[in-house]
Amino acid sequence: MTGRPQRLGVMGAWGDPALQLLEDAYPEADLIQITDPIADAGGVDHLILCTQDLALAHFEALLRAGLPCTLLLRRPRAAADQLVFQRGLDWLAAALGPRLPTGWRLAALSAAAAEEISGLMGHPVTPLPGLPKISADRPVLPLDRRKEMQTFAFGTGSGPRETRRTRIDQYNWVRLRRLAVLHAADAQDRDLSDLVAYANGTAAAGPAARPASPPCVISVVPNGVGLGHVTRMMAVGKALQRECGARVIFWSFSRAAEIIRAAGFEVFLRQTAAHLDAHPPDWRQWETLEFAAALRQFRPGAITYDGATFDPFMIDALNQPGCGRCGVAWIRRGMLQRGSDAQLLEAEEYCDLVLEPGDVAISCDAGPTRTREAQFKGFSRYHYVPPVTLKPYLQSYDRRRAKRLLSLGMGRHCLVSLGGAFGNWEELRGLIEKHAAQQRVRLIWARSPLAPAPKGTSAQTDIRQLYPLGSYLAAFDGVISATGYNSFHELMLAYDGPVLLAPTNQDRLDDQVARASYAAERGWAELYRVDTPQPQEEIVARFMADVRRGARVAGRPDPQYGADEMARAIATLAARYR
Repeated sequence: MTGRPQRLGVMGAWGDPALQLLEDAYPEADLIQITDPIADAGGVDHLILCTQDLALAHFEALLRAGLPCTLLLRRPRAAADQLVFQRGLDWLAAALGPRLPTGWRLAALSAAAAEEISGLMGHPVTPLPGLPKISADRPVLPLDRRKEMQTFAFGTGSGPRETRRTRIDQYNWVRLRRLAVLHAADAQDRDLSDLVAYANGTAAAGPAARPASPPCVISVVPNGVGLGHVTRMMAVGKALQRECGARVIFWSFSRAAEIIRAAGFEVFLRQTAAHLDAHPPDWRQWETLEFAAALRQFRPGAITYDGATFDPFMIDALNQPGCGRCGVAWIRRGMLQRGSDAQLLEAEEYCDLVLEPGDVAISCDAGPTRTREAQFKGFSRYHYVPPVTLKPYLQSYDRRRAKRLLSLGMGRHCLVSLGGAFGNWEELRGLIEKHAAQQRVRLIWARSPLAPAPKGTSAQTDIRQLYPLGSYLAAFDGVISATGYNSFHELMLAYDGPVLLAPTNQDRLDDQVARASYAAERGWAELYRVDTPQPQEEIVARFMADVRRGARVAGRPDPQYGADEMARAIATLAARYR
């Protein structure tokens, strides 16, 4: 053997807990799921088959492969299966003969199972390497495979214990044993009793902790509207690097991958089914395998995901052998529109943590994250933090330096940042250009890195590709902006000039109208409503006059940022899976 990890070729049914638990039994090995012992023999050092049925089905191939082999022998799932269980052992014993082939071993999940099966077969049977006992406080989860849903009591840390239900087939048992103390509730299912006893571990088992090192976190970025998901995830990534020296790897479906790379992160640019014009089930199967390969290679302690809904490929990948030693943190923004589908909350069941980045307008949040609860929460815990933006991690320039970097001359300058919604604002654009010209204010249109340059702008207009905006805000005497999460909080928490908010309420976006209205009612910003028939020229005129006279706005919220707190929660989660 060289210095590389041992390569274990494992065979077992999809979702078999015994197959999954091998990850903790052999923590230094690479688990490679195989289907053909002969064809796959060249890529592995040792074979493990997770049932006697598989051993019988592939017996001749196992002999021809010539590799060391462990056959995991299992007890029956029901009393009615006892005869079939006995017959299968008899057939396997007859095939083996009086002596096991060189390098072969018979194993069981527990000492009791090993003793019983050894007596029935006449061959020595030994338990698998024991798993270390998990010491963390966890709820007790009664398991009964006859039931689709498992019910348990869950302590939230605040208030009474909750009764929760979950589906265990969506958990890799390497995760499950870290989430709960398992209890076999079906006395007839002896295989389940063995699995539970094995998964709960023993105090005498050797340590399975990974070597002490900074955690690795994989951040999955969806192909969302604009740069909101990317910006929040980069803020959390920067905080993780600062808090615990984490290695943060982005699995990005966003076209902003180059922005992420320029910020110093490792990036894997992925393609959605829509990007590839692929059949979604085929794409999902491929993405599952690719993501599982990344989990095995990098061995992250946590996956973070910022988006409204989960794609099943992530959970499917976590259930693959060698992929279960990893927590899941869902970074889920609030302020969804009132009519948003509450079904999206059900992804909580997949998660260890649901982290909500705070919103200064939370008191007017009427969306499902504030008014509804998930039917199935699994083992997830909810944690609310102050607003999350990139501002604390950016180099901020004073007014003179920012203007020089942007090549802005003397006079008043107003930033116009409407993002991807640029083409929907013809009336507003006309009013902006009219009153900017009257007030001798030069307009600087911010071009999104994901959007084409605007067309047909006036002579009083310059275009700059700015990202992130927060570093350069001091250069501007006023800002006209859409009301997405990031731009809103950058302006309300870190800017003291006049702001005109122009919200849009597309189906895929959060409730920008509610957020902008909240700020306008408190005198923090002017509000331009594209969806109202009322004349609004006076609003734009008043705003441009404020820009011209260099007005300053008092009373905006004191800056509080939550990325560091979120990073600490993720680092604590990753430590659970070390």
